[in-house]
Amino acid sequence: MASPQQAGRRCDGGHGEETVRRAKLHLSAASSMLDCAATAITRARELAGEDDGAGDELAEDIVAVRSSARMLVDVLSE
Repeated sequence: MASPQQAGRRCDGGHGEETVRRAKLHLSAASSMLDCAATAITRARELAGEDDGAGDELAEDIVAVRSSARMLVDVLSE
């Protein structure tokens, strides 16, 4: 027998389906943003490596951005 929550979802008239659809759109956007961020971080690291002075100056910034990106991935993985 279906739980009250499951029964409510079936009688919802598609509202739950719309919520899932919208959530998937947001997750897709977040995934695209993370891909762009990873590409940008990698490129920044490459550019910093091409110039020793820039590498020293940008090293902390790159580490901070990578740490933030990891934190976002952890939050999205929950």
